[in-house]
Amino acid sequence: MKKMQTYKEGAKAVQKASVWLALCLSLAAPLCSFLLASCSTTENLPEGEVLYTGITEIAYGRRARQYGKKAQTTADSTGVITAIADAYTAVEDLLTGNTDATAMISRMSERAKDHELSREERDSLRREIDVYQQALRTAQVEVDAALAYAPNNSVFGSTSARWPFPVGLWFYNGFVNDTTRFGRWVFDSFAATPRTISTANPRLRTQIARNTLRNYGFFHGRVDYEVQPQRRDSLKARLAYSVFPGPLYRLGSIEYQRFGHTTDSLIRATSELTNLHTGDPFTAIQLDAERRRLSDLFRNNGFYFYRPEYITFRADTLQKPLTAHLQVRPAPDMTPQARNRYYMGRTSITVLSQGDFRVTDSLLTRDGNILRWNGSTQKPPLRYGAIRHYLFYERGSLYRQRLHELIQSKVNGMGIFSNVQMNYVPRDTSATCDTLDVNIFAILDKPYDSELEAKLTNKTNGLLGPGIGWGMTKRNVFRGAETLNFKVYGSYEWQTGIPSEDTDRSLLNSFELGTSLTLTYPRLKFFGLTRKLNRRAQASTVYKVDIDWMNRASYFQLVSFGARLTYTYQRRRDIRHEFVPLRLDYNMLTHRSARFDSIMNSNQALYVSMRNQLVPSMAYTFTYAPRAVGGHSRALILSAKQAGNITNTIYSLCGRPVRERNKHLLGVPYAQFLKLTAEWRETFPLTPTTAIATRAFLGAVWSYGNSTMAPYTDLFNVGGANSIRAFGVRTIGPGRYHPSASGWSYVDQVGNLKLELNAEYRFPVVGGLSGAVFLDAGNVWLMQPDADRPGAAIDARHFFRDIALGTGVGLRYDLDFLVLRFDIGIGIQLLQPFFHAGKHLRCSHRHIINSLGNAIAHKCRLIAGHKKVAHQIDP
Repeated sequence: MKKMQTYKEGAKAVQKASVWLALCLSLAAPLCSFLLASCSTTENLPEGEVLYTGITEIAYGRRARQYGKKAQTTADSTGVITAIADAYTAVEDLLTGNTDATAMISRMSERAKDHELSREERDSLRREIDVYQQALRTAQVEVDAALAYAPNNSVFGSTSARWPFPVGLWFYNGFVNDTTRFGRWVFDSFAATPRTISTANPRLRTQIARNTLRNYGFFHGRVDYEVQPQRRDSLKARLAYSVFPGPLYRLGSIEYQRFGHTTDSLIRATSELTNLHTGDPFTAIQLDAERRRLSDLFRNNGFYFYRPEYITFRADTLQKPLTAHLQVRPAPDMTPQARNRYYMGRTSITVLSQGDFRVTDSLLTRDGNILRWNGSTQKPPLRYGAIRHYLFYERGSLYRQRLHELIQSKVNGMGIFSNVQMNYVPRDTSATCDTLDVNIFAILDKPYDSELEAKLTNKTNGLLGPGIGWGMTKRNVFRGAETLNFKVYGSYEWQTGIPSEDTDRSLLNSFELGTSLTLTYPRLKFFGLTRKLNRRAQASTVYKVDIDWMNRASYFQLVSFGARLTYTYQRRRDIRHEFVPLRLDYNMLTHRSARFDSIMNSNQALYVSMRNQLVPSMAYTFTYAPRAVGGHSRALILSAKQAGNITNTIYSLCGRPVRERNKHLLGVPYAQFLKLTAEWRETFPLTPTTAIATRAFLGAVWSYGNSTMAPYTDLFNVGGANSIRAFGVRTIGPGRYHPSASGWSYVDQVGNLKLELNAEYRFPVVGGLSGAVFLDAGNVWLMQPDADRPGAAIDARHFFRDIALGTGVGLRYDLDFLVLRFDIGIGIQLLQPFFHAGKHLRCSHRHIINSLGNAIAHKCRLIAGHKKVAHQIDP
């Protein structure tokens, strides 16, 4: 009977599945028929249009190659026929010198090798070649951007590569004439409007490209295009562009004429900062940069009404071929106000609430300024002292543009305003008026802000689970632009795999719960002693307390309490200071599994670093990051952190020996160590689209006094997506040490010395998709030998053998607000066999090469993303 009942239930299940399958097929049949019928992507094109399928080539200095048979007349709605262009081109080349760029550079290079020329003449020719090539590379990026137009179903916005299945066009042809509700919904949701030759508008694009060449000094440049059908009588075609840059015009003599006495003195005093130099390309970009420089120079010295358009240029190109002698002059129609210098007067500040712009009350401050506000309260919603720190003007001082920008930046950076405007008004309308009154209008943002975050994590160790966080922010808490933030978060992860027999069931799953409270002041706050430091600086003071309860599956439960005070100070744009005078971290293990105890008992250093302890510390971070110039950026980050020194000093003053270990504070031992790190990042542009990015990191932690090992969170590790990408997190080192217990080896692979080097070559692939080839190297070590971890201590004899190498390739896709990154790495260890082979001086080169090849073949490991496929380098 049971078998019969099971058979009936199975029959019913099959019957239900058959009904659902038939229903799905009946619904999918009309859609499939529409798509199959619409495989022709040109069926519903407007009459006279040709489907644009991309660009075959953008050829520089030559005619673009022919693809297919050239049509007698094209369906291009621009009405341009290029059949007679070749004959005109030959004549124009002779008249204008608009010849092949490659041939021109080749002739100049051959001439530079002529030994009959003097050394100075040869160097001059080489400089001309370098200037021409650099100008052409720079212009080429802009020209390509002007001509670029992606076709339907392009690959990452590429102008030439297309996906093989134009699904959007299929939906367009299948539902363009459908009048049903379902058909219109499908059309609006999935159809892609065909891009035709007329929408690509090659005639307009070639005009823009020609203007671009002229802007970069190629005044005889020419850009042609050709419509190339893919097949005879086809309604699909591509575009081919031919770009002839021609000769490059350069700057000759440069003169500044007809400026007033004050402005002329300013120009002479800052002549080394000019953007115009004799011999440079005569480009509109440099002219515009010099115009803005002069305008900013004058506005920073009192000329408030000066504008860039009041600077004009006159160029003489007849005295010398391909040379422009330049004259820089003020515009003759410049307003009289622009010729006057202005001084600062009274400042009026109006603070308004959301939705109500009526001023209800005002206050005359002690320094003569006016504070106005709206609302029913007699007190202003913002204390005058909170904004007074950012009023860098002194009454009677010259107007300066940089101070205006600084004030507006600081007031916006207070984080309590939704809109800030600064207006300057002459005190009267007389011709001799030289005083500007400042009106600042600031609209308060909404007082409360709330955010909710949710995430789902999946780790390679089989843990899967959700996480959620909620935060509430109160702005302008004490009417001094303070911000109070409260946050609570939690996550839970369960073991998806089969747990081992020795797993502690009470610690099977991982979870984390925590909360934090943060109070932020947009200035330095230290008993009123920082008033002068706050002026003309971006500064903040942050008080934060947090509690975290963490359970790690099969290991431990940890409760952490933290409190910190942080000061940040930035007076210059390229230098930033961060000082943490007080930070307290209290860690307490509330539950430990037998597995975790076995790990701790087998490694005394690990036990010391993860036991219950208090970490009173202070830290300082210095960041130097100058503004990038021409794609060349660099940054230096230096950091120092010390823990326990002040506490140990107090103990010594109370009679406890300085070198005594295991002294306790609040019932637990406190850590004592010094941690130093240095990081250098620099990007070297090779071309406008390629670059080499480098990074070097060096760190050390010294434990002394009351500690033999720094806390686990302050030790170093390598590996992972932001380190040596060919290896997983904490899967390398320390040194040559390789733990035998692979189940928990990553816990033990940390050190107190770290060296890490990264280099990455970045290049475009197609459209917005970029590629990278990288090489990573590094490791961590111990300062002192450890019997439990042989080979982990740093040793000069084995230093280069310990360096782990990882190389690979990756893809980058820039979404403006987010960069998607995918890397594939191969872990290798080249240096060890190299030095091993180097010991045998009599061995042949072939033997060394074979040793390297065998080592690579034996050591290579492949990973994709964050998924760990193989173990670390063998010792």
